[in-house]
Amino acid sequence: MQAFSGRAPENETGDLGDEIIVWNRQPGKTRCDAPLPCGLGIELIGLKDLGEVRLPEIIEDGKTPLENARKKAEAYFEALHMPVFSCDSGLYFDDVAEEDQPGVHVRTVNGKYLSDEEMTAHYANLAKKYGGLTGHYQNAISLILDETHRYDAMEPSMKSASFGLVGTPHPKSKKGFPLDRLSIDLQTGKYYYDRKEKETGFDPLDQLAVESGFPQFFERVMKEYNRMERYEFRTIRQEEMEQGVAIELACFPPNEACSEKSMRERVQYAPELFLAAVDKETGKIAGTLNGLATNETKFRDAFFDEISLYDPEGENVMLLGLSVLPEYRGQGIARALMEGYCRRERKNGRKRLILTCLQDKVEMYQKMNFHDDGISASTWGGEAWHDMTRDI
Repeated sequence: MQAFSGRAPENETGDLGDEIIVWNRQPGKTRCDAPLPCGLGIELIGLKDLGEVRLPEIIEDGKTPLENARKKAEAYFEALHMPVFSCDSGLYFDDVAEEDQPGVHVRTVNGKYLSDEEMTAHYANLAKKYGGLTGHYQNAISLILDETHRYDAMEPSMKSASFGLVGTPHPKSKKGFPLDRLSIDLQTGKYYYDRKEKETGFDPLDQLAVESGFPQFFERVMKEYNRMERYEFRTIRQEEMEQGVAIELACFPPNEACSEKSMRERVQYAPELFLAAVDKETGKIAGTLNGLATNETKFRDAFFDEISLYDPEGENVMLLGLSVLPEYRGQGIARALMEGYCRRERKNGRKRLILTCLQDKVEMYQKMNFHDDGISASTWGGEAWHDMTRDI
């Protein structure tokens, strides 16, 4: 399997690769396997390297690459009890009908698994139908270090370069990569097979590979992991109510901050939906993330003030505040809070996290795997907000 290629091997049903991590945390003993950054104490071992190990059969029935990556990583971790990561990808075309969007089903059409020849014919016909196609591979990764430290990402940096697909196959072919016969470089209009490595200095098909997204992910995760050992992530306690209130008021301007009354009610009546990052050295709360469970699917401003909207059995969570004190910022606490919250609420049976944010925070939440659903109906604080959602 190609663990880091955006051009997924179509004979592998879209998988990018599943690897075991041997994380010795001793930089002097690190074997740096490209394309991971060196100095992180990581050694990669493929599943085949484990020898006679019984691995679970995994049905990849997720709707997104991230769902499939997460499902595989969790299954391998449960079987092996060691750090593991899994990757997955999906193929997405611009401006096509939903029924023609491959997504994670690159090689399966109407429930049928296609041969190389059938796949070439299917996508050639699809390209003819639309007068040519432009698409990209969206890649995702799920990393599990231990029961507590689990990280997922499906970020823009993990997206391949865009490429074209045409209706006439190139004469050249490679087993397992039928789409290469139809792929063209958007800048030159040439088949990738016709762009010679000696002319470009690299294999042109590598243009479709993700060169930076996964290494950046590992580097960020390992740095955050080391920093996060200083903090305990847990449910807020009743005696910490005033700290929770103070953090809200310190992190939001007056027109955006929730009232002290609302914050106290959340700690009192829904503490299980209030996650705190506590500095182990001082006992001080460095940051919090809180919300209310509900079966509603659209955010409305009433959630900020009305604790009566809280439904303990709700399958969604309206996130009402992600706050990190100024002196603790820049360490990854916000992301750690969000990922910890997702893990916890997924175990509790929740399906989706929903929040609103200002324009300048949209990119930050997208990096936390939220989708921008556009301008919100919220008018909280007299501001224009974006609706953001994340399936968990």
